[in-house]
Amino acid sequence: MFISRDGSIFKTYLSTGENLFSNKNFEMFTYSREAIFEICNQNRISADDEVLLPDYLCSTVIESILPFTKNIKFYSIDENMNFDSKEIKTLISNRTKLIFFVDYFGVETHVNKELEIFLKNKNIIIVKDAAHSFLSLVKHDFKKEYDYDYLISSMYKNLPFQVGSIAIGKFDRKNRFINFSVFAKRSLVLLIKNILSLLGQNKYINKDMEKMVITDNQYINYGHGINLYELYYFLLRHVNFDRIIFEKQKLVKEYNKIFFENRVYKPLFSKTLIEDNVLQAYPIKCNNKEQRDSLLALLKKESIDAYTWPTFHKMNCNERLWSNILLLPIDKKVLKIINRIVDV
Repeated sequence: MFISRDGSIFKTYLSTGENLFSNKNFEMFTYSREAIFEICNQNRISADDEVLLPDYLCSTVIESILPFTKNIKFYSIDENMNFDSKEIKTLISNRTKLIFFVDYFGVETHVNKELEIFLKNKNIIIVKDAAHSFLSLVKHDFKKEYDYDYLISSMYKNLPFQVGSIAIGKFDRKNRFINFSVFAKRSLVLLIKNILSLLGQNKYINKDMEKMVITDNQYINYGHGINLYELYYFLLRHVNFDRIIFEKQKLVKEYNKIFFENRVYKPLFSKTLIEDNVLQAYPIKCNNKEQRDSLLALLKKESIDAYTWPTFHKMNCNERLWSNILLLPIDKKVLKIINRIVDV
């Protein structure tokens, strides 16, 4: 996978050399929230329009939409990270203009053909929020499993880039901008976290993540300052994605051996979904919040940077899912410690 030398085309190739998408549909942003803002802006989402979102998602998505409309409806996500197509249809009105489908933790979400056709017939703009599933997209050669209008994915959630998101769709203007100051700040934070980890002080990393966090942080435009786009396209040209995906999936198989036989903590997804995709982190589900917090406390003592997700918004809070899910870093060191402390 690479970007051409002049930076004009971002390409993924099959063995046949087939080009899957080109510069006319590809843009790059510092964060995915900027892409969401741009999608709403160019499609003229207004105060009278409705937007449909899943009830399990991060507050930044909501904050990127609120400058355009406060008419947001939420459809339910169940304990298997699925939605009910019938419920979505009941929520659709003449004012509905936009819907988001979210890929959770690296696993691409399925949208059946019947629902896809229903939405298209209603002229509803479909956005695939693949913020967590960049490597799954690469593995699947960015093949469209359903006909979305826009795709958004965060490279930095799967690669050590700190910032940087891609967006695919018919944008009215070029948006290839990676903000240097944001990159520098996040790199400094990572350095401090790594120092704390080396000193065995991970208790200060993601502090109080077991507590409910609800935020209404406003959208910030990062499209100004020094642009790192050229550096990013250079790095992407030299990333060995096949090796990264192979190593990550190899480790995930070891995680599977632990959790598919576990009495208390179970994998969030089926083995088929896990093996077909490339996980951003390894999600496990507990029977209740107490079990989740108990394991999180043990991992913190071992300086493992496990975490809960998401940061909730005051408009929406799926506490049921948040209370039972814990995300584990996919790492050899983490795997050894989990093997030791998790009772099978």
